[in-house]
Amino acid sequence: MLSDAIMEEIRSWADLPRRIFMQVHYAGKSVEEIATQSGCGAREVTRILESHELKLRKSLRPFRIH
Repeated sequence: MLSDAIMEEIRSWADLPRRIFMQVHYAGKSVEEIATQSGCGAREVTRILESHELKLRKSLRPFRIH
C-alpha cells in the first residue's frame, strides 16, 4: 500500500530530516519556523527538505502509473 511505503521510507531517515519533513508536510510549519527551532539555517533546512523529498519520490516510483 502506498501509505505504508511512504511511512517506511520516512522512518528510514535520520532524525533531523524526518522531523523537518514531518513538520513541513504534516504540521504545516514553515522553513523559517523549523530553522529557528532546530538551530539550523533556513538554507540548510531547505536543502535537507528538498533532498529528502527527492528520496521519497524516488522510493515511490514503483507506485506510479505510466
